[in-house]
Order: sequence, then structure tokens, then C-alpha cells
Amino acid sequence: MSKSILLSAAACMSLAPALAAQSQFGLIPFDYTGDLYVTDSTNDSVMRLADINLDGNYNGAGETSVYYDEAFGGQTLGNNNGVTVASNGDLYMCDTSEDKIFRLTDFNGDGDCHDPGEIITWFDGDPFVNASGIEMVSPNRVKVDVLGQVWVAEANNSAGTDSILLLRDLNLDGDANDAGEATIYYAPLTSGSTGDSVPNDVFIGADQHVYYIEGGSTGFIPKAVFRMDDLDGNGSIDPSTEVAVFFDPPAMAATPFFWCLTQDANGYFYTADTGNDLIWRFRDENADNVIDPMTEAVVWWQSTGASLIWDLAADSNGGMYVCESQAPDRVLYMFDTNSDGTIDPVTEVTEVYSDLLSSVDIGNPRSMALDARPTLFAPSAVTLGSTANLVNRTTQGDLVLVFWSTMSSSPTPLFPYGYLELFPAPGSGLLYTGFADGFGIHTKLLTVPSNPGLSGATIYTQSLAGKPDRFTFSNLGTTTAL
Repeated sequence: MSKSILLSAAACMSLAPALAAQSQFGLIPFDYTGDLYVTDSTNDSVMRLADINLDGNYNGAGETSVYYDEAFGGQTLGNNNGVTVASNGDLYMCDTSEDKIFRLTDFNGDGDCHDPGEIITWFDGDPFVNASGIEMVSPNRVKVDVLGQVWVAEANNSAGTDSILLLRDLNLDGDANDAGEATIYYAPLTSGSTGDSVPNDVFIGADQHVYYIEGGSTGFIPKAVFRMDDLDGNGSIDPSTEVAVFFDPPAMAATPFFWCLTQDANGYFYTADTGNDLIWRFRDENADNVIDPMTEAVVWWQSTGASLIWDLAADSNGGMYVCESQAPDRVLYMFDTNSDGTIDPVTEVTEVYSDLLSSVDIGNPRSMALDARPTLFAPSAVTLGSTANLVNRTTQGDLVLVFWSTMSSSPTPLFPYGYLELFPAPGSGLLYTGFADGFGIHTKLLTVPSNPGLSGATIYTQSLAGKPDRFTFSNLGTTTAL
């Protein structure tokens, strides 16, 4: 057997397909984030933003494309104001006019969800349609955890119940409309006034607790971030004993409006106050389950002018995407270059999309979510003679091509696939191909040869995964044979 074949076999290493950057329920960023999906509630559409030419923005030709448009698809939209991406690549979207949760999946890889079966009603808020008898009115935001459970922040808008809903496809029939699949996880206590409670967003933290943004307008419940703790484990929150204010921002000059909540990989939470044109950053440093506004929170960014921010999305590189519905409509990227804990509005903010520069007009960027760039899990070391796996996490149904080499290189842009980090050393090349399963996982098991000549050899691996419309490079895997 040639040394190149031995090295090729040694490159296939073992790792369980754990979702390392997301805890069991947590929604902190994927290990490697990829394209950006933005809901446009003016044009009743969902747009996909992809940096095809690798210049750091989405204003180039073909970089902002229609992922779903009601004019071409099978579902009418009214006010699609929330979107989230599941770990297998499915998109979930809520609509406050249709009172439904939709699931979007591009099965044929043509770049949109206009084909039959690619957009479905995953949950219908009509209590006479879903067998759980749950009425969902005006779902503001939606999140999906790594178990496929869907969380909804519902603001009743004069009908129904203000609540956080938990939706689960228990019988695996492709929706959550069957009996027992929808539950009210939390319903705030109110005085009966419609404006007492307005749940604007829901988020599952890295600590596996559920948080939500309260935007009530009457003062009965403070406008704040609340933390829920299911102490008795009964699957719902007692509004008297199991929910408490987590972060009550100090009063600012204008009336606050909090619309969104996210968390980065370092555990910092972020929420945008559109009333005061700023973003708060906060973290529970002393683990007392409440944020001290003087020592544990900071105004992370303050706009120099009017800025209607609807949503935030943390990426895997430590930056933050911000969708702004203003004139012009924009997507901003914020990165704390000097690591001082705040964002300079001039030097640390990049305009990555503008409807003045792009050929595609996003009329109202209402919500957004990043998908996962293909991720390769490779252990740092393997023992000669053992069996081992390489595990790829990508989107369900993706073609996965895994390459290997004995040499790596600095990231080299390779349009339009991303950055190549393998160096084409002699004997290197394609290691294997396969298809991701319904969970977006592909695992390859091989035997590591018992060849003493391989001891100490380092093998580099990198994947290229996707569907016909979009293939992207993964991260670099580095493994040493022992």
C-alpha cells in the first residue's frame, strides 16, 4: 500500500456528531456561520445574502437573491416578521397576519423555496385547525433549538393570549399541528389590558434557560429581558414563581422599544432599543441571575442618527449583523476591532448591504438569521490501528466532498466557494464523497493503518459541501497520527 493511500486513510478520524457551538438547547452562534437570510415584510419575501465575490459585503451581482416570494410560491404572506435557521438548514418563519409558522426547505437546491412542498404550514394558529387547540395570534418572533423544538413569542394584538409557545413535531409527520404538539410555555400575568404584555422576542441561552423580551406599553410589566426557570420540570413556567426580570435597562432620554434578543459565543446578550437608537450588551458576571445595569451592562453602540433596528444576529467571528429599516434600508456589520467592549459608530461599523447599492431592494428588513457554514469535525489525534470517523455538519441532502493534504496554507479566496486552506501537496486530493442525512450530518468511518511510518504525521482535511446553487468550503481539520 502506498504512503499516500495510508495517509489518505489516516485522515478519516473519529468524532461524534455533537453540535459543539450550540448547547443542548442554546442558540449561541453556529461554529462557523455562513449566509444571511432576511425577511422583507414589505415585499412579502425572504432574501438570501451571500458574499459570492468575497469582498465583505452583499451588494455585488447575484449576492442578494430571492429565497421565497409569495408571487412565485404557494403561500401568501402578510407580515413575515421573524425567521430562524435550524441546525439542518430548515428555515422557520412566523407571520403576524397569517398567524402561522412556516417551514422553508430548498430540497432541489435551485436557490429558492418556490417548488411544491418547499414551504409548508408547520403550525397553524387557528385552534380549530391545530389539534392542540392553541390559539396563536400575532407571532412576533420564532426560534428553533438544536432538538428541532420551535419557540414563539406571541403578542396577542387584542385577541388570543400573550405567551411564549413551545411547538414540537412529536410524531415526526412534518408539522406541529397534532394533539399535544403545541403548548403554552409561559403566559404573563396581566391586568387584562392588551398592552400589559407584548412579548417581542424569545431566546434560549447557552445556559439552557429561556429568555424573552417584554415590550408592554402600560407599565404593568416592565420593558425588560426576563429569564424563565422551570423549577418543577413540568414543561411550563409558573408566572408567579418561575420568571423574573433578568435585565431592566436604565432609563434613557426617549421611550425604549426592545425588539430583539441574541447572544454571542462569549455569552454576552444583546438587545436593540430603537427608541433610543442604541444596542445594549450585558452578561451575568457574578451568576446571580440578574444583570446589574451599572457593572454588567454597557451601551455597546449608539447611532449618530435615527436607526430603526429590527433584529441582531451574532456570527462565529465575534461580529454582529444588524438589520436597519431606515432610508436607506441597510444591513450593518459591527466588530469590536480594538476590543474595548463598545462599537465606534464610525470606525467599527461596515455597511454590508444597502438598497442604494444593491440591485435588489429589501423594502423592510424585519428579521434575519445566519445559517451554518459547512463544518468539519476532526479529532486532533488518532491512534494507529484504530477506527475513526470524520463528521461533516451541513444542510440536509447536501453533497459532501472531503479533500486531504499533508500541507495546509493560509486561507486563499477561491471564488465563489470561500477560502481554501489546504495546499495541494503531491498525492493529496479527494478523499471521499457522500450525502448529508436529514439532520444535515454525514459521517465516514475508516480504519487508521497500523504503520509505524505514519507516527507523527499530520493530515489536513477540508470539505466542500452544498447543493447545485451553492457550494461552500468548511473549516480546516488538523489531525496527528500517534
